[in-house]
Amino acid sequence: MSTTVDRAQVLAYRIARQGLPTQNQHRSSTPVDDLDIVDLGVQDTPPGSSRLALGVRTDADVDAHNLVRAWTLRASPFLHHAEDLPKFAAALWPHSERDALGKVAWQRSVMQKSGITATQAIRYTAEAMQECITSPTVKGVASTAVSKVVPKALVSYCRGCQAEHVFESLFRLAALPGGLRLDLDQSPPLLVPIENWPGIPEEQHGTDDLITLFLTFVGPASYGDVAAWLTTTQTEIKEVWPAQGLVEVDIDGRKAWIPESEMDLLLDPPEPPRALLVPTSDPFLQDRNKLFLVPDKAHHKTLWPVIGQPGAVLVDGDIVGIWRTKATRKKLEVKITEFMPIPPDAQGDVEAEAGRIAALRGIQESVVSGYAS
Repeated sequence: MSTTVDRAQVLAYRIARQGLPTQNQHRSSTPVDDLDIVDLGVQDTPPGSSRLALGVRTDADVDAHNLVRAWTLRASPFLHHAEDLPKFAAALWPHSERDALGKVAWQRSVMQKSGITATQAIRYTAEAMQECITSPTVKGVASTAVSKVVPKALVSYCRGCQAEHVFESLFRLAALPGGLRLDLDQSPPLLVPIENWPGIPEEQHGTDDLITLFLTFVGPASYGDVAAWLTTTQTEIKEVWPAQGLVEVDIDGRKAWIPESEMDLLLDPPEPPRALLVPTSDPFLQDRNKLFLVPDKAHHKTLWPVIGQPGAVLVDGDIVGIWRTKATRKKLEVKITEFMPIPPDAQGDVEAEAGRIAALRGIQESVVSGYAS
Protein backbone atom coordinates (compact mmCIF):
# COMPACT_ATOMS: atom_id res chain seq x y z
CA MET A 1 0.00 0.00 0.00
CA SER A 2 1.43 3.37 -1.02
CA THR A 3 2.01 6.26 1.36
CA THR A 4 -0.46 9.14 1.06
CA VAL A 5 0.70 12.75 0.96
CA ASP A 6 -1.12 15.93 0.08
CA ARG A 7 -0.36 18.75 -2.33
CA ALA A 8 0.90 21.09 0.40
CA GLN A 9 3.48 18.52 1.50
CA VAL A 10 4.71 18.06 -2.05
CA LEU A 11 5.13 21.79 -2.66
CA ALA A 12 6.92 22.24 0.67
CA TYR A 13 9.18 19.30 -0.18
CA ARG A 14 10.10 20.76 -3.56
CA ILE A 15 10.90 24.15 -2.09
CA ALA A 16 13.26 22.61 0.44
CA ARG A 17 14.81 20.08 -1.94
CA GLN A 18 15.43 22.67 -4.64
CA GLY A 19 17.37 24.85 -2.23
CA LEU A 20 14.86 27.67 -1.88
CA PRO A 21 14.74 29.32 1.54
CA THR A 22 12.25 27.94 4.06
CA GLN A 23 10.56 29.56 7.02
CA ASN A 24 13.28 28.56 9.48
CA GLN A 25 16.22 28.30 7.08
CA HIS A 26 17.51 31.44 5.44
CA ARG A 27 19.42 31.39 2.20
CA SER A 28 22.74 29.66 2.38
CA SER A 29 26.02 31.06 1.11
CA THR A 30 26.64 27.90 -0.93
CA PRO A 31 28.69 28.65 -4.06
CA VAL A 32 26.68 28.35 -7.26
CA ASP A 33 28.75 25.39 -8.48
CA ASP A 34 27.79 23.46 -5.34
CA LEU A 35 24.02 24.04 -5.43
CA ASP A 36 22.25 20.68 -5.65
CA ILE A 37 19.70 21.92 -8.17
CA VAL A 38 22.41 22.47 -10.78
CA ASP A 39 22.66 18.67 -11.13
CA LEU A 40 19.25 18.82 -12.82
CA GLY A 41 20.06 21.98 -14.77
CA VAL A 42 18.69 25.51 -14.48
CA GLN A 43 16.77 26.84 -17.48
CA ASP A 44 17.90 30.15 -18.95
CA THR A 45 14.79 31.24 -20.84
CA PRO A 46 14.77 34.18 -21.36
CA PRO A 47 18.54 34.76 -21.15
CA GLY A 48 19.41 35.93 -17.64
CA SER A 49 16.54 34.17 -15.87
CA SER A 50 18.90 31.46 -14.61
CA ARG A 51 20.93 34.14 -12.85
CA LEU A 52 17.82 35.16 -10.89
CA ALA A 53 16.94 31.52 -10.16
CA LEU A 54 20.40 31.01 -8.66
CA GLY A 55 20.21 34.32 -6.80
CA VAL A 56 16.99 33.42 -4.97
CA ARG A 57 18.77 30.31 -3.64
CA THR A 58 22.11 31.60 -2.40
CA ASP A 59 23.79 34.70 -1.03
CA ALA A 60 27.00 33.74 -2.86
CA ASP A 61 28.13 35.64 -5.93
CA VAL A 62 25.87 34.35 -8.72
CA ASP A 63 28.47 35.22 -11.35
CA ALA A 64 31.25 33.22 -9.68
CA HIS A 65 30.76 29.79 -11.21
CA ASN A 66 32.03 27.41 -13.88
CA LEU A 67 28.66 26.41 -15.31
CA VAL A 68 28.04 26.30 -19.05
CA ARG A 69 24.94 26.66 -21.22
CA ALA A 70 23.66 24.15 -23.73
CA TRP A 71 20.43 23.26 -25.47
CA THR A 72 19.36 20.24 -23.44
CA LEU A 73 15.91 19.59 -21.99
CA ARG A 74 13.11 20.33 -24.46
CA ALA A 75 15.82 21.84 -26.73
CA SER A 76 15.94 24.87 -24.41
CA PRO A 77 19.05 26.57 -22.99
CA PHE A 78 20.03 25.30 -19.53
CA LEU A 79 22.97 25.91 -17.22
CA HIS A 80 24.86 22.71 -16.35
CA HIS A 81 28.12 21.47 -14.93
CA ALA A 82 30.39 21.09 -17.96
CA GLU A 83 31.25 17.51 -16.98
CA ASP A 84 27.55 16.56 -17.05
CA LEU A 85 26.96 17.47 -20.71
CA PRO A 86 27.97 14.07 -22.17
CA LYS A 87 25.54 12.37 -19.77
CA PHE A 88 22.71 14.67 -20.84
CA ALA A 89 23.51 14.10 -24.52
CA ALA A 90 23.25 10.33 -24.05
CA ALA A 91 20.17 10.44 -21.80
CA LEU A 92 18.28 12.74 -24.19
CA TRP A 93 19.18 10.81 -27.34
CA PRO A 94 16.05 9.15 -28.82
CA HIS A 95 15.21 5.81 -27.29
CA SER A 96 13.32 4.72 -30.41
CA GLU A 97 12.01 6.13 -33.66
CA ARG A 98 8.70 6.79 -31.91
CA ASP A 99 10.59 8.79 -29.29
CA ALA A 100 12.51 10.69 -31.98
CA LEU A 101 9.28 11.55 -33.79
CA GLY A 102 7.92 12.94 -30.53
CA LYS A 103 10.92 15.20 -30.16
CA VAL A 104 10.60 16.55 -33.73
CA ALA A 105 6.81 16.22 -33.97
CA TRP A 106 6.42 19.64 -35.58
CA GLN A 107 8.35 18.32 -38.64
CA ARG A 108 6.69 14.88 -38.75
CA SER A 109 5.16 15.46 -42.21
CA VAL A 110 8.56 16.51 -43.51
CA MET A 111 10.13 13.37 -42.10
CA GLN A 112 7.50 11.17 -43.74
CA LYS A 113 7.88 12.79 -47.18
CA SER A 114 11.67 12.77 -47.13
CA GLY A 115 12.20 9.09 -46.43
CA ILE A 116 14.57 10.10 -43.63
CA THR A 117 13.73 8.89 -40.15
CA ALA A 118 13.61 11.38 -37.28
CA THR A 119 16.57 9.66 -35.62
CA GLN A 120 18.57 9.89 -38.84
CA ALA A 121 17.67 13.57 -39.16
CA ILE A 122 19.08 14.31 -35.71
CA ARG A 123 22.22 12.28 -36.41
CA TYR A 124 22.80 13.82 -39.86
CA THR A 125 22.47 17.30 -38.39
CA ALA A 126 24.78 16.50 -35.46
CA GLU A 127 27.38 15.11 -37.89
CA ALA A 128 27.12 18.24 -40.02
CA MET A 129 27.63 20.40 -36.94
CA GLN A 130 30.77 18.48 -36.00
CA GLU A 131 32.08 18.98 -39.52
CA CYS A 132 31.19 22.65 -39.96
CA ILE A 133 31.60 24.18 -36.48
CA THR A 134 35.19 23.69 -35.34
CA SER A 135 35.63 27.02 -33.52
CA PRO A 136 33.30 29.52 -31.79
CA THR A 137 30.80 30.48 -34.47
CA VAL A 138 27.89 32.92 -34.62
CA LYS A 139 24.63 30.97 -34.67
CA GLY A 140 23.43 32.35 -38.01
CA VAL A 141 26.74 31.57 -39.70
CA ALA A 142 26.71 28.08 -38.19
CA SER A 143 23.17 27.42 -39.38
CA THR A 144 24.01 28.52 -42.92
CA ALA A 145 27.06 26.24 -43.02
CA VAL A 146 25.18 23.23 -41.63
CA SER A 147 22.29 23.80 -44.04
CA LYS A 148 24.64 23.27 -46.98
CA VAL A 149 25.71 19.85 -45.70
CA VAL A 150 22.54 18.15 -44.42
CA PRO A 151 20.02 16.50 -46.78
CA LYS A 152 17.85 19.08 -48.54
CA ALA A 153 14.72 17.64 -46.94
CA LEU A 154 15.92 19.03 -43.59
CA VAL A 155 16.20 22.59 -44.89
CA SER A 156 13.49 25.19 -45.37
CA TYR A 157 13.42 28.72 -46.73
CA CYS A 158 13.41 31.48 -44.07
CA ARG A 159 11.59 34.60 -45.26
CA GLY A 160 13.06 36.70 -42.48
CA CYS A 161 16.64 35.88 -43.47
CA GLN A 162 15.79 35.30 -47.14
CA ALA A 163 17.96 32.22 -47.01
CA GLU A 164 17.66 28.47 -46.50
CA HIS A 165 18.23 27.09 -43.00
CA VAL A 166 18.02 23.72 -41.31
CA PHE A 167 14.89 23.58 -39.15
CA GLU A 168 15.47 25.48 -35.89
CA SER A 169 14.18 22.70 -33.66
CA LEU A 170 16.37 20.13 -35.39
CA PHE A 171 19.35 22.46 -35.13
CA ARG A 172 18.84 22.74 -31.37
CA LEU A 173 18.22 19.02 -30.82
CA ALA A 174 21.43 18.12 -32.67
CA ALA A 175 23.75 20.74 -31.17
CA LEU A 176 24.63 18.96 -27.91
CA PRO A 177 25.05 15.49 -29.48
CA GLY A 178 27.25 17.25 -32.02
CA GLY A 179 29.45 18.51 -29.19
CA LEU A 180 28.36 22.16 -29.05
CA ARG A 181 27.49 24.43 -26.16
CA LEU A 182 26.22 28.02 -26.11
CA ASP A 183 27.91 31.28 -25.30
CA LEU A 184 25.10 33.76 -24.67
CA ASP A 185 27.46 36.33 -23.17
CA GLN A 186 28.37 37.32 -26.70
CA SER A 187 26.01 39.14 -29.07
CA PRO A 188 25.01 37.56 -31.33
CA PRO A 189 25.28 34.25 -29.44
CA LEU A 190 27.98 31.75 -30.32
CA LEU A 191 28.06 27.99 -30.68
CA VAL A 192 31.25 26.68 -29.09
CA PRO A 193 32.80 23.22 -29.58
CA ILE A 194 33.07 21.31 -26.29
CA GLU A 195 36.58 20.15 -25.50
CA ASN A 196 37.25 16.40 -25.50
CA TRP A 197 33.72 15.60 -26.68
CA PRO A 198 33.17 11.80 -26.71
CA GLY A 199 31.17 11.92 -29.93
CA ILE A 200 27.57 11.53 -31.02
CA PRO A 201 25.78 8.92 -28.88
CA GLU A 202 25.29 5.57 -30.57
CA GLU A 203 22.18 4.95 -28.47
CA GLN A 204 20.29 6.31 -25.51
CA HIS A 205 21.58 5.46 -22.04
CA GLY A 206 21.40 6.98 -18.59
CA THR A 207 17.81 8.18 -18.99
CA ASP A 208 16.82 6.25 -15.87
CA ASP A 209 19.34 8.29 -13.85
CA LEU A 210 17.96 11.51 -15.35
CA ILE A 211 14.43 10.47 -14.39
CA THR A 212 15.61 9.81 -10.83
CA LEU A 213 17.10 13.32 -10.74
CA PHE A 214 13.81 14.81 -11.88
CA LEU A 215 11.85 12.84 -9.29
CA THR A 216 14.32 14.03 -6.64
CA PHE A 217 13.81 17.71 -7.33
CA VAL A 218 10.36 17.91 -8.96
CA GLY A 219 8.76 14.81 -7.48
CA PRO A 220 6.77 12.97 -6.55
CA ALA A 221 5.65 12.78 -10.18
CA SER A 222 3.74 10.41 -12.45
CA TYR A 223 4.73 8.69 -15.70
CA GLY A 224 2.83 11.42 -17.54
CA ASP A 225 4.62 14.22 -15.70
CA VAL A 226 8.02 12.78 -16.58
CA ALA A 227 6.98 12.15 -20.19
CA ALA A 228 5.90 15.77 -20.59
CA TRP A 229 9.19 16.98 -19.08
CA LEU A 230 11.18 14.86 -21.54
CA THR A 231 8.87 15.57 -24.52
CA THR A 232 8.01 11.94 -25.10
CA THR A 233 5.24 9.44 -24.39
CA GLN A 234 4.35 7.47 -21.27
CA THR A 235 5.01 4.27 -23.23
CA GLU A 236 8.61 5.36 -23.84
CA ILE A 237 9.05 6.48 -20.23
CA LYS A 238 7.89 3.13 -18.88
CA GLU A 239 10.55 1.40 -21.00
CA VAL A 240 13.39 3.44 -19.46
CA TRP A 241 11.91 3.80 -15.96
CA PRO A 242 14.42 3.27 -13.12
CA ALA A 243 14.47 -0.39 -12.10
CA GLN A 244 15.02 0.32 -8.42
CA GLY A 245 15.28 3.01 -5.77
CA LEU A 246 11.81 4.52 -6.23
CA VAL A 247 8.70 4.27 -4.07
CA GLU A 248 5.09 4.89 -5.03
CA VAL A 249 3.10 7.53 -3.18
CA ASP A 250 -0.49 8.69 -3.44
CA ILE A 251 -1.04 12.43 -3.90
CA ASP A 252 -4.70 13.14 -3.25
CA GLY A 253 -5.67 9.99 -5.19
CA ARG A 254 -3.02 10.24 -7.92
CA LYS A 255 -0.15 7.74 -8.25
CA ALA A 256 3.34 9.23 -8.30
CA TRP A 257 6.92 8.18 -7.58
CA ILE A 258 9.87 9.56 -5.64
CA PRO A 259 13.30 8.19 -4.68
CA GLU A 260 13.05 6.18 -1.48
CA SER A 261 15.92 8.25 -0.04
CA GLU A 262 13.68 11.36 -0.15
CA MET A 263 10.72 9.97 1.79
CA ASP A 264 11.69 11.38 5.18
CA LEU A 265 11.88 14.91 3.76
CA LEU A 266 8.63 14.45 1.84
CA LEU A 267 6.74 13.26 4.92
CA ASP A 268 8.07 16.05 7.14
CA PRO A 269 9.20 19.01 5.01
CA PRO A 270 10.13 22.33 6.60
CA GLU A 271 7.59 25.14 6.50
CA PRO A 272 7.73 27.13 3.24
CA PRO A 273 8.77 30.79 3.40
CA ARG A 274 6.01 33.30 4.06
CA ALA A 275 6.52 34.80 0.60
CA LEU A 276 8.90 34.31 -2.29
CA LEU A 277 9.34 35.55 -5.86
CA VAL A 278 10.55 32.84 -8.23
CA PRO A 279 11.60 33.95 -11.72
CA THR A 280 10.48 32.81 -15.15
CA SER A 281 11.49 29.18 -15.89
CA ASP A 282 12.62 28.61 -12.30
CA PRO A 283 13.12 24.93 -11.37
CA PHE A 284 10.03 25.25 -9.15
CA LEU A 285 8.00 25.79 -12.33
CA GLN A 286 9.49 22.82 -14.23
CA ASP A 287 6.57 20.54 -13.37
CA ARG A 288 4.61 20.24 -16.65
CA ASN A 289 1.45 19.38 -14.67
CA LYS A 290 -0.05 22.86 -14.64
CA LEU A 291 -3.15 21.81 -12.72
CA PHE A 292 -1.00 20.59 -9.85
CA LEU A 293 0.94 23.84 -9.59
CA VAL A 294 -2.14 26.03 -10.14
CA PRO A 295 -5.42 24.13 -9.54
CA ASP A 296 -7.56 26.96 -10.91
CA LYS A 297 -7.29 26.57 -14.69
CA ALA A 298 -8.54 30.15 -15.18
CA HIS A 299 -5.07 31.39 -14.16
CA HIS A 300 -3.06 29.20 -16.54
CA LYS A 301 -2.97 31.62 -19.46
CA THR A 302 -1.73 34.33 -17.13
CA LEU A 303 1.14 32.27 -15.71
CA TRP A 304 1.93 30.42 -18.95
CA PRO A 305 1.23 32.76 -21.89
CA VAL A 306 2.54 31.79 -25.32
CA ILE A 307 5.08 34.62 -25.23
CA GLY A 308 6.70 36.42 -22.30
CA GLN A 309 6.16 34.20 -19.29
CA PRO A 310 6.22 36.02 -15.92
CA GLY A 311 7.63 34.98 -12.57
CA ALA A 312 5.46 33.44 -9.84
CA VAL A 313 4.55 34.83 -6.43
CA LEU A 314 4.59 32.17 -3.70
CA VAL A 315 2.86 32.62 -0.36
CA ASP A 316 3.21 29.75 2.11
CA GLY A 317 4.45 27.56 -0.74
CA ASP A 318 1.49 28.14 -3.07
CA ILE A 319 1.41 30.20 -6.28
CA VAL A 320 -0.91 33.12 -5.57
CA GLY A 321 -0.01 35.42 -8.46
CA ILE A 322 2.56 36.53 -11.02
CA TRP A 323 5.15 39.28 -11.16
CA ARG A 324 6.68 41.28 -13.97
CA THR A 325 9.20 44.09 -13.89
CA LYS A 326 9.64 47.51 -15.40
CA ALA A 327 13.08 49.01 -14.93
CA THR A 328 14.61 52.43 -15.10
CA ARG A 329 18.24 53.16 -14.44
CA LYS A 330 17.60 53.74 -10.73
CA LYS A 331 14.41 51.86 -9.88
CA LEU A 332 12.84 48.47 -10.50
CA GLU A 333 9.06 48.32 -10.39
CA VAL A 334 7.76 44.82 -9.59
CA LYS A 335 4.15 44.65 -10.76
CA ILE A 336 2.08 41.98 -9.01
CA THR A 337 -1.05 40.41 -10.51
CA GLU A 338 -2.81 38.48 -7.75
CA PHE A 339 -4.72 35.24 -8.23
CA MET A 340 -5.88 35.68 -4.67
CA PRO A 341 -5.23 38.54 -2.23
CA ILE A 342 -1.76 38.52 -0.71
CA PRO A 343 -2.19 38.94 3.07
CA PRO A 344 -0.84 42.25 4.40
CA ASP A 345 1.56 40.43 6.75
CA ALA A 346 3.16 38.72 3.72
CA GLN A 347 3.55 41.88 1.68
CA GLY A 348 6.67 42.95 3.53
CA ASP A 349 8.36 39.70 2.52
CA VAL A 350 7.27 40.23 -1.09
CA GLU A 351 8.84 43.68 -1.03
CA ALA A 352 12.06 42.31 0.46
CA GLU A 353 12.21 39.73 -2.34
CA ALA A 354 11.62 42.47 -4.89
CA GLY A 355 14.61 44.29 -3.46
CA ARG A 356 16.66 41.15 -3.92
CA ILE A 357 15.60 40.84 -7.58
CA ALA A 358 16.54 44.50 -8.10
CA ALA A 359 19.98 43.96 -6.55
CA LEU A 360 20.58 40.94 -8.78
CA ARG A 361 19.84 43.18 -11.74
CA GLY A 362 22.18 45.88 -10.47
CA ILE A 363 19.40 48.31 -9.52
CA GLN A 364 19.50 49.99 -6.13
CA GLU A 365 15.82 50.69 -5.47
CA SER A 366 12.65 48.66 -5.92
CA VAL A 367 8.94 49.27 -5.55
CA VAL A 368 6.05 46.77 -5.57
CA SER A 369 2.71 47.64 -7.11
CA GLY A 370 -0.53 45.86 -7.96
CA TYR A 371 -1.85 44.75 -4.57
CA ALA A 372 -5.63 44.54 -4.53
CA SER A 373 -5.69 45.95 -1.00
